[in-house]
Amino acid sequence: MTAPEAPGLLLRGLDGSNPLGFLAAVGAAVVAKDLFPTVRFGWQQAEGGWRPSFSGCGDDEQGFSEMLFEALGRASMAAFDFDNKMPFDADRFSDALREIHAHSSIADRRDADFLASFGTELYPDEKTGQFQDSKFRMVRSGDSAGQGLPFYAKALRGRTTLDCIRRAVFCTWDYQDEGYSLRWDPIEDQRYALRWRDPSRSSIVDGPGTMLAANSLAIEALRWFPTLLIGKQAWTTGFRRVGRREIYFVWPIWTPMVDVETLRSLLTLDDLAKSPIPRLSLVQRGIPEVYRSQRIQQNQYYSNFTAGVPAP
Repeated sequence: MTAPEAPGLLLRGLDGSNPLGFLAAVGAAVVAKDLFPTVRFGWQQAEGGWRPSFSGCGDDEQGFSEMLFEALGRASMAAFDFDNKMPFDADRFSDALREIHAHSSIADRRDADFLASFGTELYPDEKTGQFQDSKFRMVRSGDSAGQGLPFYAKALRGRTTLDCIRRAVFCTWDYQDEGYSLRWDPIEDQRYALRWRDPSRSSIVDGPGTMLAANSLAIEALRWFPTLLIGKQAWTTGFRRVGRREIYFVWPIWTPMVDVETLRSLLTLDDLAKSPIPRLSLVQRGIPEVYRSQRIQQNQYYSNFTAGVPAP
């Protein structure tokens, strides 16, 4: 890694201790890479938390927001078109992989990387025949209308406006957006018994809404978190099992400015899977903090992240 550089932009709205904030920052970097080939990304302490700083992409917040908005608007969502729910039949997923592979190249592997993040067609569920899918799938596989993560992702993208981008990236989150969420923000752990009103009858004025652009950017980050087999069990990059039942999403905070390909390698460091975390070794490599958030399953349909805390 190189020495820290003066950032061109501080993305003040994105908090590195929040799993959704971290994923949105990674997604913003992935999108920016296509717009600014020399973009670099690091973290700095500012405004009470770890905030992402970008260099090589100018210093105009409005211009950057506009470019992100336009890039998201024209980005292919073909990988999300094979089914509205996830997971679905493993044979159909295998067909989707072959179809996308036939149209992919080293220069354009966007849809292939998305499918690699969705799951694996190997060793499907013996009862349902569905493929093993990503740990980031925290909404139900399909609601009463048969709609799951792929449908929600496209709906989020369609409702994300330029103002949503600006508010998510450069402002304190106000949770004033209405629409689908992917349950990657710990604040979305709104259990029925702890709410003052029936959520099915609630509106935006009754509690926190969502941040559409944060979720939309976080979707772009999925390409950097493939799901692979460990033995016969699918496992998603960034997730670690502790004991027999606890599952955590673990992510690093680095201060040197790195390019997007180096970022990909940072997410897979072996030290992030160790217990205790070898902090001295990580600090020497420019990683002063590591956060983790437990993936909890509150019922058979939905999961949530707990608040991010420094990993022990």
